[in-house]
Amino acid sequence: MDMFSPYYDIAKKLFPNAKIVLDRFHIVQHMSRAMNHLRIQIMKQFDRKSHEYKALKSYWKLIQQDRSKLSDKRFYRPTFRMHLTNKEILKKLLSYSQELREHYELYQLLLFHFQKKQAEHFFDLIEELLPSVNPIFQTIFKTFLKDKDKIINALELPYSNAKLDATNNLIKVIKRNAFGFRNFDNFKLRILIALNIKKKRTKLVLSRL
Repeated sequence: MDMFSPYYDIAKKLFPNAKIVLDRFHIVQHMSRAMNHLRIQIMKQFDRKSHEYKALKSYWKLIQQDRSKLSDKRFYRPTFRMHLTNKEILKKLLSYSQELREHYELYQLLLFHFQKKQAEHFFDLIEELLPSVNPIFQTIFKTFLKDKDKIINALELPYSNAKLDATNNLIKVIKRNAFGFRNFDNFKLRILIALNIKKKRTKLVLSRL
């Protein structure tokens, strides 16, 4: 399940012997959002017309992305007026703030331990740095420590809501792009087409009168 605490109470009431496994996507999403909120907080310390403000606003995705997946391809970047790779842009963004750079390194290290399923290193890092990090990170760290057993289950067990969440998101996008559907059958048919699901035909049974 996701990290919505009222769900915990319902699950424990209905399934008292079950283990609660938090979805890994939602755990990473919490860290990613914390990193983004910190970027915005630091970005607002600069003048809106400054180069630093514009760069931090334009290339926000690079700060949230897994460092190991950054592209080495070089393109012309209008904000910097030169050809740069994503790694080179990131280096410039992190040079604007020591606090941003330190929390970025922490964020990447947490991602690494999480992806490698190293629960002990993951929580040791959180407990060690909890008092010294930005309040934005303190909030998610406290949440992680409160749900430590459920996060460990997520790292040790193979269960995931990824496919279900992806399908749910696709349905929302279809609905939004169409500005809603007047006919539910058409809406359902559009979902089945998008998911490439073929409806099984049932044999016609005539009722005996």
